[in-house]
Amino acid sequence: MKILSHPRFWRIAGLIVVDGLLFSLTEPRQVPSFMLIVAFILLVITIYQLMLALLLAADWYGLPGKAHRHRQARILTGVAGSLVALQSIGQLGGRDILVAVPLALLAYLYISYGKGGAAGREAGGKPAVSLLGAD
Repeated sequence: MKILSHPRFWRIAGLIVVDGLLFSLTEPRQVPSFMLIVAFILLVITIYQLMLALLLAADWYGLPGKAHRHRQARILTGVAGSLVALQSIGQLGGRDILVAVPLALLAYLYISYGKGGAAGREAGGKPAVSLLGAD
């Protein structure tokens, strides 16, 4: 029962309880508009914590990516939050999902490339890896 003593477990459990209370005790048509924004932010924070926990579990099973766990969680949370926002206003379709996944992959690669070349730029002024293969 080591998982019950982990602070991340209690953080996620607390967020899920608060989410459950907020979403079950409020009627979206009768609350002020700022409460909808607060509920969405709370939902995105919960999704972020769940993504971090899933990526941590992936580390336990030997999947690489420990150094990029927070970056991966932010990208996945952004995609999930965008899809939830589109669905909540009735604008989510199959094409949106087909577009969101490659865009998330490109965003991750773009952000990772910018972060990964920092050591090479400090040493010689050039990125550590060239996308074109030639310097």
